[in-house]
Amino acid sequence: MTAVLPLVPFPPLHWWFLATQCHGGKFAYEPPTKFVKQTLRNRMIISGPSGQIHLSFPIQKQSENKELPPLLSAHFRSVHSFRTLQSAYGGAPFFEHFEEDLRALWQAFLPGANENPKPLYAFNQATIDWVAQQCNWDLKPSSQTPPTFAHSPIDLRSKSALAGAGWEFERYTQLFEAKNGFIAGCSILDALMTLGPTAVRQQIQFLTQRASNSK
Repeated sequence: MTAVLPLVPFPPLHWWFLATQCHGGKFAYEPPTKFVKQTLRNRMIISGPSGQIHLSFPIQKQSENKELPPLLSAHFRSVHSFRTLQSAYGGAPFFEHFEEDLRALWQAFLPGANENPKPLYAFNQATIDWVAQQCNWDLKPSSQTPPTFAHSPIDLRSKSALAGAGWEFERYTQLFEAKNGFIAGCSILDALMTLGPTAVRQQIQFLTQRASNSK
């Protein structure tokens, strides 16, 4: 069976489980023109000093031509979102190791002041490719055309499925856990900053066992 995965920035752990573990990592990407408001398609959840943070990447008002991919807004300075990332993970064990790579992604794929808008899907794909490289995952979509099945546990197109509904997340160390408790369903960056690539790969294995029992 083929999993259907939306293109989202730094996807959460259950997205990566489906891309690398479930049914041998057989998956298809959702078309890049697809956009659903208030979902992870243009935001990611991270854990910060005050708890859960929805780090958003604003897009321009969508064109009436639904075949055109959504564009990131140039009116929002990308430096602000990077500062939020620094505030959340500046003290994490692996942030300094990854900081320049992440800054380069922000600069290359997010529009700066007085720059033309840039496609959302390009930034999302770049973050996915970067994480896969760090974790040594070889992602190869099995199809360019998503299957049409509905309400499957391996289809993350719906808002609730993409947010992690139906999944049980194995607890791992978070930077502000003592203050805020464990926050499940975060972007993979959350685990990557505190655990590092090797432990993140193991974390996906834990999720495999728990997810299999929850279906």
